[in-house]
Amino acid sequence: MKGTILGDIVGSPYEFCASPVKTKDFIWFAEGSRFTDDTVTTVAVAAALAEGKESRCGYIKPLRRQLKYWCRRYPNAGFGRQFACWFSSDDSAPYGSYGNGAAMRVAPAAWVGRSLDEAQALAEITALVTHDHPEAVQGAVAVASAIYLARTGSSKDDIRAYMRKYFYPLTASLDEIRPGYAFTCRTADSVPEAIEAFLESDSLQDAIGNAVSLGGDTDTQAAIAGSIAEAFYGVPDWLWQKACSYLPKDMLAAAVNFERQYMK
Repeated sequence: MKGTILGDIVGSPYEFCASPVKTKDFIWFAEGSRFTDDTVTTVAVAAALAEGKESRCGYIKPLRRQLKYWCRRYPNAGFGRQFACWFSSDDSAPYGSYGNGAAMRVAPAAWVGRSLDEAQALAEITALVTHDHPEAVQGAVAVASAIYLARTGSSKDDIRAYMRKYFYPLTASLDEIRPGYAFTCRTADSVPEAIEAFLESDSLQDAIGNAVSLGGDTDTQAAIAGSIAEAFYGVPDWLWQKACSYLPKDMLAAAVNFERQYMK
């Protein structure tokens, strides 16, 4: 989860810039940097999957409960309107969203899953509790697949080939995407770009920089690119310590506990 959280914080001040960032030469941990809904929901998913794994009573109820708990605890983290209505209400039915909210929070599924099939199944479940549109489910499963493949030793060429075979064509380079790219939180128009940001990187920092440089949904795309990059490169300790300074104690404890249990 470190890569998700780090990308979220680094990308957060650039999400709604009047002049979108179109370069990797930007300030990391700039004024206004903070954790957002990407981090809150990822922590919630991690807690839910750990609970479901330990209790062996399924994942749907823990996912609903943990998402509502954490999001109600931090309601000003920048949630979308539909999702905010969902976690604020007593209704737990999904609402057909094709937004990238399912993909941004899916990283824990790739670490709890002990096979690619299991990681993909868990990713689908984590999406379906809210984002049950096929496009959103596809994005969550794609990101979890990339993370799982990265953490189990696949090369970037192999990850790209897998993405192309089962999920997205990935035919455009970042240099081709960047000039005309604009903010969108639609899964089909933001998740493939975040995956490409990882695939063209040479480090975790470069993956996050690539994502922010597109000038789109910068916190979410950096969180997704960072989640895959963590699995491939690891996270420098000094960067994680910096990110920790932005997190409240309960959120940091939840992230650390999950890492100790599932990310060894």
